[in-house]
Amino acid sequence: MLNAKYGVEYNRSTTDFFVDFMKIENTVFRQYFKKYLHTRLLGGGRFSWGTARKYSIYVPRFLNFISEIEPQWNDLKGLTRQHIESYLNYLRDYSINELKQKNANPKQNRSDNIKCVYTFLKDIQRFEYSIASEKSTSLLLYPEDYPSLDKKSDDVIEYIPDSVLEQLFGNINELNPDVQPVVWVAYKTGLRISDVLGLTQDCLVRLNGKYSIVTDIEKVYVKGHRIPIDEELANMLAVVIHNSKEFSNDDNNPNKYIFVRYKGFRKGLPYAQGWISDKLNELAIKKNITDEMGNLFHFKNHQFRHTYAVKLLNGGADILTVQELLAHASPEMTLRYARLLDDTKRKEFEKVIKQGVFTFDLNGEIHEVSETEDIPEDILDMIWKDEKLNALDNPYGTCRARVNGNCPLAAEPPCLTANDGKPCFDLSVGMDSFDVKKYELLIESTTKTIQVAKEYGREEMVKANEKNLDRYKNIYETIKKGNVIFGRIDRMKRQLDRKKMKGVTHG
Repeated sequence: MLNAKYGVEYNRSTTDFFVDFMKIENTVFRQYFKKYLHTRLLGGGRFSWGTARKYSIYVPRFLNFISEIEPQWNDLKGLTRQHIESYLNYLRDYSINELKQKNANPKQNRSDNIKCVYTFLKDIQRFEYSIASEKSTSLLLYPEDYPSLDKKSDDVIEYIPDSVLEQLFGNINELNPDVQPVVWVAYKTGLRISDVLGLTQDCLVRLNGKYSIVTDIEKVYVKGHRIPIDEELANMLAVVIHNSKEFSNDDNNPNKYIFVRYKGFRKGLPYAQGWISDKLNELAIKKNITDEMGNLFHFKNHQFRHTYAVKLLNGGADILTVQELLAHASPEMTLRYARLLDDTKRKEFEKVIKQGVFTFDLNGEIHEVSETEDIPEDILDMIWKDEKLNALDNPYGTCRARVNGNCPLAAEPPCLTANDGKPCFDLSVGMDSFDVKKYELLIESTTKTIQVAKEYGREEMVKANEKNLDRYKNIYETIKKGNVIFGRIDRMKRQLDRKKMKGVTHG
Protein backbone atom coordinates (compact mmCIF):
# COMPACT_ATOMS: atom_id res chain seq x y z
CA MET A 1 0.00 0.00 0.00
CA LEU A 2 2.81 2.44 0.86
CA ASN A 3 4.39 1.75 -2.53
CA ALA A 4 1.16 2.20 -4.46
CA LYS A 5 -0.01 5.24 -2.51
CA TYR A 6 3.23 7.06 -1.66
CA GLY A 7 5.86 5.53 -3.93
CA VAL A 8 7.87 3.94 -1.10
CA GLU A 9 10.41 1.73 -2.83
CA TYR A 10 11.18 -1.81 -1.70
CA ASN A 11 13.36 -4.64 -2.91
CA ARG A 12 11.07 -6.61 -5.19
CA SER A 13 13.43 -9.56 -5.50
CA THR A 14 12.83 -10.52 -1.85
CA THR A 15 9.68 -12.02 -0.40
CA ASP A 16 9.41 -9.57 2.52
CA PHE A 17 6.68 -7.26 1.26
CA PHE A 18 4.73 -6.73 4.47
CA VAL A 19 5.16 -5.93 8.16
CA ASP A 20 3.07 -7.99 10.57
CA PHE A 21 2.00 -5.49 13.22
CA MET A 22 -0.27 -8.05 14.87
CA LYS A 23 2.70 -9.59 16.64
CA ILE A 24 2.74 -6.53 18.92
CA GLU A 25 0.42 -7.60 21.71
CA ASN A 26 -0.56 -4.18 23.11
CA THR A 27 -2.95 -2.48 20.67
CA VAL A 28 -1.83 1.04 21.65
CA PHE A 29 1.82 0.18 21.12
CA ARG A 30 0.85 -1.48 17.85
CA GLN A 31 -0.83 1.65 16.49
CA TYR A 32 2.01 3.94 17.50
CA PHE A 33 4.68 1.67 16.03
CA LYS A 34 2.70 1.55 12.79
CA LYS A 35 2.49 5.35 12.84
CA TYR A 36 6.22 5.54 13.54
CA LEU A 37 7.23 3.40 10.53
CA HIS A 38 4.82 5.34 8.34
CA THR A 39 6.42 8.63 9.44
CA ARG A 40 9.98 7.41 8.93
CA LEU A 41 9.34 5.87 5.52
CA LEU A 42 7.71 9.03 4.21
CA GLY A 43 10.10 11.40 5.96
CA GLY A 44 12.59 11.73 3.11
CA GLY A 45 15.58 10.53 5.13
CA ARG A 46 17.59 7.41 4.45
CA PHE A 47 15.07 5.05 6.03
CA SER A 48 14.47 2.31 3.50
CA TRP A 49 11.98 -0.52 3.43
CA GLY A 50 14.80 -2.86 4.41
CA THR A 51 15.49 -0.72 7.49
CA ALA A 52 11.78 -0.72 8.34
CA ARG A 53 11.82 -4.50 8.18
CA LYS A 54 14.73 -4.58 10.64
CA TYR A 55 12.88 -2.28 13.06
CA SER A 56 9.80 -4.50 12.74
CA ILE A 57 11.85 -7.41 14.08
CA TYR A 58 13.56 -5.70 17.02
CA VAL A 59 11.20 -3.01 18.33
CA PRO A 60 8.15 -5.33 18.74
CA ARG A 61 10.33 -7.68 20.79
CA PHE A 62 11.12 -4.78 23.14
CA LEU A 63 7.50 -3.60 23.32
CA ASN A 64 6.23 -7.10 24.09
CA PHE A 65 8.85 -7.49 26.80
CA ILE A 66 7.67 -4.26 28.45
CA SER A 67 4.05 -5.41 28.16
CA GLU A 68 4.97 -8.66 29.88
CA ILE A 69 6.60 -7.01 32.91
CA GLU A 70 4.20 -4.02 32.97
CA PRO A 71 0.88 -5.49 31.76
CA GLN A 72 -1.13 -2.40 32.76
CA TRP A 73 0.91 0.02 30.67
CA ASN A 74 -0.45 1.63 27.51
CA ASP A 75 2.48 3.99 27.19
CA LEU A 76 6.21 4.18 27.98
CA LYS A 77 6.08 7.29 30.18
CA GLY A 78 7.27 5.44 33.27
CA LEU A 79 10.16 3.69 31.54
CA THR A 80 13.27 3.56 33.76
CA ARG A 81 16.83 2.38 33.57
CA GLN A 82 15.79 -0.70 35.55
CA HIS A 83 13.39 -1.71 32.77
CA ILE A 84 16.17 -1.30 30.22
CA GLU A 85 18.62 -3.36 32.27
CA SER A 86 16.05 -6.16 32.54
CA TYR A 87 15.56 -6.06 28.79
CA LEU A 88 19.31 -6.13 28.16
CA ASN A 89 19.63 -9.26 30.33
CA TYR A 90 16.73 -10.88 28.46
CA LEU A 91 18.30 -9.88 25.13
CA ARG A 92 21.65 -11.39 26.08
CA ASP A 93 20.04 -14.73 26.94
CA TYR A 94 17.86 -14.65 23.83
CA SER A 95 20.74 -13.96 21.43
CA ILE A 96 22.80 -16.80 22.90
CA ASN A 97 20.11 -19.45 23.29
CA GLU A 98 17.47 -18.71 20.65
CA LEU A 99 19.47 -17.81 17.54
CA LYS A 100 19.66 -21.20 15.88
CA GLN A 101 20.37 -20.28 12.26
CA LYS A 102 23.76 -21.01 10.72
CA ASN A 103 26.33 -18.22 11.05
CA ALA A 104 24.24 -16.45 13.70
CA ASN A 105 26.10 -13.60 15.36
CA PRO A 106 24.72 -13.00 18.90
CA LYS A 107 26.74 -9.83 19.48
CA GLN A 108 25.69 -8.31 16.19
CA ASN A 109 22.07 -9.26 16.87
CA ARG A 110 22.14 -7.55 20.28
CA SER A 111 23.87 -4.48 18.87
CA ASP A 112 21.33 -4.09 16.04
CA ASN A 113 18.48 -4.61 18.49
CA ILE A 114 19.74 -1.95 20.92
CA LYS A 115 20.35 0.55 18.09
CA CYS A 116 16.80 0.16 16.80
CA VAL A 117 15.24 0.41 20.25
CA TYR A 118 17.34 3.45 21.16
CA THR A 119 16.46 5.26 17.93
CA PHE A 120 12.77 4.39 18.34
CA LEU A 121 12.65 5.71 21.91
CA LYS A 122 14.53 8.87 20.95
CA ASP A 123 12.39 9.52 17.88
CA ILE A 124 9.03 9.15 19.61
CA GLN A 125 10.19 11.78 22.11
CA ARG A 126 11.22 14.01 19.22
CA PHE A 127 7.92 13.40 17.45
CA GLU A 128 6.12 14.16 20.75
CA TYR A 129 4.12 10.93 20.72
CA SER A 130 1.94 10.70 23.82
CA ILE A 131 3.40 7.26 24.68
CA ALA A 132 6.99 8.55 24.81
CA SER A 133 9.14 8.09 27.91
CA GLU A 134 9.38 11.04 30.25
CA LYS A 135 13.01 10.21 31.01
CA SER A 136 15.63 11.21 28.43
CA THR A 137 16.74 8.36 26.18
CA SER A 138 20.38 9.07 27.06
CA LEU A 139 19.52 8.24 30.68
CA LEU A 140 17.87 4.97 29.69
CA LEU A 141 20.44 3.49 27.33
CA TYR A 142 24.18 4.05 27.80
CA PRO A 143 27.00 3.69 25.26
CA GLU A 144 28.46 0.83 27.28
CA ASP A 145 25.23 -1.16 26.78
CA TYR A 146 26.34 -1.96 23.24
CA PRO A 147 28.40 -5.15 22.96
CA SER A 148 31.93 -4.90 21.60
CA LEU A 149 31.79 -6.39 18.13
CA ASP A 150 34.54 -8.61 16.82
CA LYS A 151 36.54 -6.93 14.08
CA LYS A 152 35.93 -8.51 10.71
CA SER A 153 38.98 -10.16 9.25
CA ASP A 154 40.00 -9.17 5.73
CA ASP A 155 40.65 -12.84 5.05
CA VAL A 156 36.96 -13.86 5.27
CA ILE A 157 35.82 -12.19 2.07
CA GLU A 158 33.79 -14.91 0.36
CA TYR A 159 34.73 -14.83 -3.29
CA ILE A 160 34.51 -17.78 -5.68
CA PRO A 161 37.88 -19.45 -6.34
CA ASP A 162 38.95 -19.95 -9.95
CA SER A 163 38.70 -23.74 -9.61
CA VAL A 164 35.03 -23.42 -8.63
CA LEU A 165 34.34 -20.92 -11.41
CA GLU A 166 35.76 -23.37 -13.93
CA GLN A 167 33.39 -26.06 -12.68
CA LEU A 168 30.42 -23.68 -12.62
CA PHE A 169 30.88 -22.33 -16.13
CA GLY A 170 31.84 -25.76 -17.41
CA ASN A 171 28.37 -26.91 -16.35
CA ILE A 172 26.50 -23.65 -16.94
CA ASN A 173 24.25 -25.20 -19.58
CA GLU A 174 22.94 -27.58 -16.92
CA LEU A 175 21.78 -24.62 -14.83
CA ASN A 176 18.15 -23.46 -15.06
CA PRO A 177 17.97 -21.39 -18.30
CA ASP A 178 16.36 -18.44 -16.50
CA VAL A 179 19.20 -18.33 -13.98
CA GLN A 180 22.06 -18.48 -16.49
CA PRO A 181 21.90 -14.82 -17.64
CA VAL A 182 21.47 -13.68 -14.02
CA VAL A 183 24.73 -15.43 -13.10
CA TRP A 184 26.58 -13.97 -16.06
CA VAL A 185 25.42 -10.41 -15.26
CA ALA A 186 26.34 -10.80 -11.56
CA TYR A 187 29.75 -12.23 -12.46
CA LYS A 188 30.64 -9.65 -15.12
CA THR A 189 29.29 -6.50 -13.44
CA GLY A 190 29.70 -7.01 -9.69
CA LEU A 191 26.17 -5.72 -9.11
CA ARG A 192 24.40 -6.82 -5.94
CA ILE A 193 21.85 -9.52 -6.68
CA SER A 194 19.01 -7.14 -5.82
CA ASP A 195 20.29 -4.71 -8.46
CA VAL A 196 20.78 -7.48 -11.05
CA LEU A 197 17.22 -8.70 -10.56
CA GLY A 198 15.98 -5.11 -10.66
CA LEU A 199 17.34 -4.42 -14.17
CA THR A 200 14.77 -3.05 -16.60
CA GLN A 201 14.33 -3.04 -20.36
CA ASP A 202 16.24 0.23 -20.77
CA CYS A 203 19.37 -0.88 -18.86
CA LEU A 204 21.56 -1.61 -21.91
CA VAL A 205 23.26 1.49 -23.34
CA ARG A 206 25.68 1.88 -26.24
CA LEU A 207 27.91 4.95 -26.44
CA ASN A 208 30.80 5.43 -28.89
CA GLY A 209 30.60 1.76 -29.80
CA LYS A 210 30.98 0.61 -26.19
CA TYR A 211 28.28 -1.11 -24.14
CA SER A 212 27.31 -0.35 -20.54
CA ILE A 213 24.63 -1.31 -18.06
CA VAL A 214 22.98 1.74 -16.51
CA THR A 215 20.85 1.31 -13.40
CA ASP A 216 20.01 2.84 -10.03
CA ILE A 217 21.75 1.36 -6.97
CA GLU A 218 19.14 1.17 -4.24
CA LYS A 219 21.37 0.45 -1.26
CA VAL A 220 23.60 3.51 -1.58
CA TYR A 221 21.07 5.79 -3.35
CA VAL A 222 23.10 6.12 -6.57
CA LYS A 223 21.13 7.12 -9.65
CA GLY A 224 22.24 6.18 -13.16
CA HIS A 225 25.22 4.04 -12.14
CA ARG A 226 27.12 2.90 -15.24
CA ILE A 227 29.12 -0.34 -15.52
CA PRO A 228 31.04 -1.08 -18.74
CA ILE A 229 30.43 -4.58 -20.13
CA ASP A 230 31.85 -6.67 -22.97
CA GLU A 231 30.06 -7.32 -26.23
CA GLU A 232 29.36 -10.95 -25.33
CA LEU A 233 27.34 -9.96 -22.26
CA ALA A 234 25.70 -7.13 -24.22
CA ASN A 235 24.48 -9.61 -26.83
CA MET A 236 23.10 -11.90 -24.14
CA LEU A 237 21.32 -8.99 -22.44
CA ALA A 238 19.89 -7.87 -25.77
CA VAL A 239 18.21 -11.27 -26.13
CA VAL A 240 16.86 -11.16 -22.55
CA ILE A 241 15.54 -7.61 -23.12
CA HIS A 242 13.93 -8.64 -26.41
CA ASN A 243 12.16 -11.57 -24.75
CA SER A 244 11.00 -9.35 -21.90
CA LYS A 245 9.50 -6.85 -24.30
CA GLU A 246 7.84 -9.60 -26.33
CA PHE A 247 6.15 -11.33 -23.39
CA SER A 248 5.41 -8.30 -21.22
CA ASN A 249 2.32 -6.15 -20.89
CA ASP A 250 1.04 -3.64 -18.35
CA ASP A 251 -0.57 -6.43 -16.36
CA ASN A 252 2.21 -9.01 -16.06
CA ASN A 253 5.24 -6.66 -16.05
CA PRO A 254 4.26 -3.06 -15.30
CA ASN A 255 7.78 -2.11 -14.17
CA LYS A 256 9.48 -3.51 -17.31
CA TYR A 257 11.82 -5.93 -15.50
CA ILE A 258 13.92 -8.28 -17.63
CA PHE A 259 14.16 -11.09 -15.04
CA VAL A 260 10.47 -11.31 -14.22
CA ARG A 261 7.65 -13.72 -13.39
CA TYR A 262 4.77 -13.41 -15.84
CA LYS A 263 2.29 -15.42 -13.79
CA GLY A 264 1.74 -16.93 -10.36
CA PHE A 265 1.78 -15.22 -6.98
CA ARG A 266 4.92 -13.26 -7.96
CA LYS A 267 3.44 -12.03 -11.23
CA GLY A 268 5.07 -8.77 -12.25
CA LEU A 269 7.93 -9.18 -9.76
CA PRO A 270 11.57 -10.19 -10.37
CA TYR A 271 12.84 -13.66 -9.59
CA ALA A 272 13.33 -14.17 -5.85
CA GLN A 273 16.94 -13.93 -4.67
CA GLY A 274 16.64 -17.16 -2.73
CA TRP A 275 15.48 -19.01 -5.84
CA ILE A 276 18.69 -18.00 -7.65
CA SER A 277 20.98 -19.36 -4.91
CA ASP A 278 18.82 -22.49 -4.58
CA LYS A 279 19.26 -23.29 -8.27
CA LEU A 280 23.01 -22.69 -8.07
CA ASN A 281 23.35 -25.07 -5.13
CA GLU A 282 21.16 -27.68 -6.83
CA LEU A 283 23.66 -27.56 -9.70
CA ALA A 284 26.57 -27.84 -7.25
CA ILE A 285 25.05 -31.03 -5.81
CA LYS A 286 24.13 -32.46 -9.21
CA LYS A 287 27.59 -31.85 -10.74
CA ASN A 288 29.59 -32.22 -7.52
CA ILE A 289 31.12 -28.74 -7.68
CA THR A 290 33.77 -28.74 -4.96
CA ASP A 291 36.30 -26.36 -3.45
CA GLU A 292 40.06 -26.95 -3.36
CA MET A 293 39.66 -29.16 -0.28
CA GLY A 294 37.20 -31.42 -2.08
CA ASN A 295 34.19 -30.16 -0.12
CA LEU A 296 30.91 -29.39 -1.84
CA PHE A 297 30.88 -25.66 -2.62
CA HIS A 298 27.99 -23.64 -1.24
CA PHE A 299 27.03 -20.72 -3.49
CA LYS A 300 25.84 -17.39 -2.14
CA ASN A 301 24.63 -14.67 -4.47
CA HIS A 302 26.91 -11.99 -3.00
CA GLN A 303 30.01 -14.07 -3.75
CA PHE A 304 29.81 -12.98 -7.40
CA ARG A 305 30.20 -9.33 -6.34
CA HIS A 306 33.27 -10.16 -4.25
CA THR A 307 34.69 -12.20 -7.12
CA TYR A 308 34.27 -9.29 -9.54
CA ALA A 309 36.18 -6.97 -7.17
CA VAL A 310 38.97 -9.48 -6.63
CA LYS A 311 39.43 -10.00 -10.37
CA LEU A 312 39.50 -6.25 -11.03
CA LEU A 313 42.28 -5.72 -8.51
CA ASN A 314 44.17 -8.78 -9.70
CA GLY A 315 43.98 -7.30 -13.18
CA GLY A 316 45.68 -4.10 -12.04
CA ALA A 317 42.69 -1.78 -11.51
CA ASP A 318 43.32 0.96 -8.94
CA ILE A 319 41.29 1.41 -5.74
CA LEU A 320 39.33 4.44 -6.99
CA THR A 321 38.25 2.61 -10.14
CA VAL A 322 37.05 -0.42 -8.18
CA GLN A 323 35.20 1.79 -5.69
CA GLU A 324 33.48 3.59 -8.56
CA LEU A 325 32.49 0.42 -10.43
CA LEU A 326 31.13 -1.22 -7.27
CA ALA A 327 29.35 2.00 -6.21
CA HIS A 328 30.78 1.72 -2.72
CA ALA A 329 29.64 4.63 -0.58
CA SER A 330 33.03 4.69 1.15
CA PRO A 331 36.44 3.20 0.34
CA GLU A 332 36.49 0.96 3.42
CA MET A 333 34.95 -2.10 1.76
CA THR A 334 37.12 -1.59 -1.31
CA LEU A 335 40.16 -1.48 0.95
CA ARG A 336 39.24 -4.88 2.39
CA TYR A 337 39.63 -6.33 -1.09
CA ALA A 338 42.87 -4.45 -1.57
CA ARG A 339 44.36 -5.71 1.69
CA LEU A 340 43.40 -9.24 0.73
CA LEU A 341 45.31 -8.97 -2.54
CA ASP A 342 48.07 -6.50 -1.79
CA ASP A 343 50.16 -8.64 0.55
CA THR A 344 53.16 -8.52 -1.76
CA LYS A 345 52.99 -4.76 -2.32
CA ARG A 346 52.36 -4.15 1.38
CA LYS A 347 55.43 -6.22 2.31
CA GLU A 348 57.54 -4.21 -0.13
CA PHE A 349 56.16 -1.01 1.42
CA GLU A 350 57.04 -2.19 4.93
CA LYS A 351 60.49 -3.23 3.71
CA VAL A 352 61.09 0.31 2.45
CA ILE A 353 59.78 1.79 5.72
CA LYS A 354 62.19 -0.37 7.71
CA GLN A 355 65.09 1.33 5.97
CA GLY A 356 64.04 4.59 7.62
CA VAL A 357 61.29 7.23 7.55
CA PHE A 358 62.35 10.75 6.56
CA THR A 359 60.59 14.09 6.34
CA PHE A 360 61.20 17.70 5.29
CA ASP A 361 61.79 20.02 8.24
CA LEU A 362 60.70 23.67 8.41
CA ASN A 363 63.81 24.71 6.51
CA GLY A 364 63.20 22.17 3.78
CA GLU A 365 66.04 19.98 4.92
CA ILE A 366 65.64 16.17 4.96
CA HIS A 367 66.00 14.38 8.27
CA GLU A 368 65.06 10.98 9.70
CA VAL A 369 61.91 10.92 11.82
CA SER A 370 62.63 7.87 13.95
CA GLU A 371 63.66 4.26 13.96
CA THR A 372 61.11 1.86 12.49
CA GLU A 373 60.46 0.23 15.85
CA ASP A 374 58.98 3.54 17.10
CA ILE A 375 56.36 3.76 14.34
CA PRO A 376 53.07 2.21 15.51
CA GLU A 377 51.33 -0.28 13.24
CA ASP A 378 48.24 1.93 12.95
CA ILE A 379 50.39 4.81 11.67
CA LEU A 380 51.94 2.52 9.06
CA ASP A 381 48.46 1.40 8.08
CA MET A 382 47.28 4.99 7.76
CA ILE A 383 50.26 5.90 5.55
CA TRP A 384 49.56 2.85 3.38
CA LYS A 385 45.83 3.64 3.06
CA ASP A 386 46.54 7.29 2.28
CA GLU A 387 49.02 6.32 -0.42
CA LYS A 388 46.55 3.84 -1.95
CA LEU A 389 43.51 6.12 -1.85
CA ASN A 390 44.58 9.75 -2.04
CA ALA A 391 48.01 10.12 -3.62
CA LEU A 392 48.45 11.17 -7.23
CA ASP A 393 51.81 10.90 -8.90
CA ASN A 394 53.62 13.94 -10.24
CA PRO A 395 57.18 14.51 -11.47
CA TYR A 396 58.36 15.24 -7.90
CA GLY A 397 56.77 12.28 -6.06
CA THR A 398 53.17 11.65 -5.04
CA CYS A 399 50.83 14.37 -3.79
CA ARG A 400 47.92 13.93 -1.40
CA ALA A 401 46.51 17.42 -1.90
CA ARG A 402 45.96 17.19 -5.61
CA VAL A 403 43.21 14.56 -5.45
CA ASN A 404 41.13 17.08 -3.48
CA GLY A 405 41.97 19.85 -5.86
CA ASN A 406 43.26 22.21 -3.18
CA CYS A 407 46.91 22.67 -4.14
CA PRO A 408 47.54 26.17 -5.57
CA LEU A 409 50.94 25.14 -6.93
CA ALA A 410 49.37 22.26 -8.85
CA ALA A 411 46.85 24.66 -10.34
CA GLU A 412 49.49 27.30 -11.12
CA PRO A 413 52.99 25.77 -11.57
CA PRO A 414 55.25 28.54 -10.23
CA CYS A 415 57.98 28.56 -12.88
CA LEU A 416 55.41 28.83 -15.68
CA THR A 417 53.17 31.43 -13.99
CA ALA A 418 55.52 33.47 -11.76
CA ASN A 419 55.38 36.58 -13.95
CA ASP A 420 51.71 37.58 -13.58
CA GLY A 421 50.56 34.27 -15.01
CA LYS A 422 53.39 34.09 -17.52
CA PRO A 423 56.63 32.07 -17.34
CA CYS A 424 59.51 33.31 -15.23
CA PHE A 425 61.99 35.54 -17.11
CA ASP A 426 64.86 33.33 -15.97
CA LEU A 427 63.35 30.06 -17.19
CA SER A 428 64.87 28.23 -20.11
CA VAL A 429 63.58 24.91 -21.43
CA GLY A 430 65.35 22.56 -23.81
CA MET A 431 68.94 23.33 -22.87
CA ASP A 432 69.11 19.96 -21.12
CA SER A 433 68.25 16.86 -23.16
CA PHE A 434 66.34 15.50 -20.16
CA ASP A 435 63.80 18.36 -20.41
CA VAL A 436 61.82 16.39 -23.01
CA LYS A 437 61.35 13.52 -20.53
CA LYS A 438 60.37 16.00 -17.81
CA TYR A 439 57.50 17.31 -19.90
CA GLU A 440 56.45 13.83 -20.94
CA LEU A 441 56.06 13.10 -17.22
CA LEU A 442 54.18 16.37 -16.64
CA ILE A 443 51.78 15.57 -19.48
CA GLU A 444 51.23 12.02 -18.19
CA SER A 445 50.61 13.02 -14.56
CA THR A 446 48.38 15.97 -15.48
CA THR A 447 46.30 13.78 -17.79
CA LYS A 448 45.82 11.32 -14.93
CA THR A 449 44.83 14.16 -12.58
CA ILE A 450 42.20 15.33 -15.07
CA GLN A 451 40.76 11.82 -15.35
CA VAL A 452 40.44 11.49 -11.56
CA ALA A 453 38.96 14.98 -11.27
CA LYS A 454 36.31 14.09 -13.85
CA GLU A 455 35.41 10.95 -11.90
CA TYR A 456 34.89 13.10 -8.80
CA GLY A 457 32.97 15.78 -10.71
CA ARG A 458 35.59 18.45 -9.84
CA GLU A 459 35.07 20.75 -12.82
CA GLU A 460 37.22 23.58 -11.41
CA MET A 461 40.10 21.12 -11.00
CA VAL A 462 39.57 19.82 -14.54
CA LYS A 463 39.62 23.35 -15.94
CA ALA A 464 42.81 24.37 -14.12
CA ASN A 465 44.69 21.23 -15.11
CA GLU A 466 43.54 21.34 -18.72
CA LYS A 467 45.07 24.80 -18.89
CA ASN A 468 48.33 23.39 -17.53
CA LEU A 469 48.15 20.46 -19.93
CA ASP A 470 47.96 22.89 -22.85
CA ARG A 471 51.05 24.70 -21.49
CA TYR A 472 53.00 21.46 -21.14
CA LYS A 473 52.00 20.20 -24.58
CA ASN A 474 52.96 23.47 -26.29
CA ILE A 475 56.37 23.43 -24.61
CA TYR A 476 56.84 19.72 -25.32
CA GLU A 477 55.96 20.02 -29.01
CA THR A 478 58.54 22.81 -29.31
CA ILE A 479 61.49 21.27 -27.45
CA LYS A 480 61.11 17.68 -28.72
CA LYS A 481 62.22 18.99 -32.13
CA GLY A 482 65.51 20.14 -30.58
CA ASN A 483 64.48 23.77 -30.04
CA VAL A 484 65.26 25.83 -26.93
CA ILE A 485 62.82 28.21 -25.20
CA PHE A 486 64.17 31.18 -23.23
CA GLY A 487 62.16 33.17 -20.71
CA ARG A 488 62.86 36.55 -22.34
CA ILE A 489 65.36 36.96 -25.19
CA ASP A 490 65.12 40.76 -25.00
CA ARG A 491 66.00 40.62 -21.29
CA MET A 492 69.08 38.54 -22.06
CA LYS A 493 70.05 41.05 -24.73
CA ARG A 494 69.79 43.89 -22.21
CA GLN A 495 71.94 41.93 -19.76
CA LEU A 496 74.54 41.42 -22.52
CA ASP A 497 74.45 45.12 -23.39
CA ARG A 498 75.02 46.05 -19.74
CA LYS A 499 78.00 43.73 -19.55
CA LYS A 500 79.44 45.33 -22.70
CA MET A 501 78.92 48.79 -21.24
CA LYS A 502 80.73 47.75 -18.05
CA GLY A 503 83.54 46.43 -20.18
CA VAL A 504 83.87 49.79 -21.96
CA THR A 505 83.75 51.68 -18.66
CA HIS A 506 86.49 49.61 -17.14
CA GLY A 507 88.44 49.36 -20.32
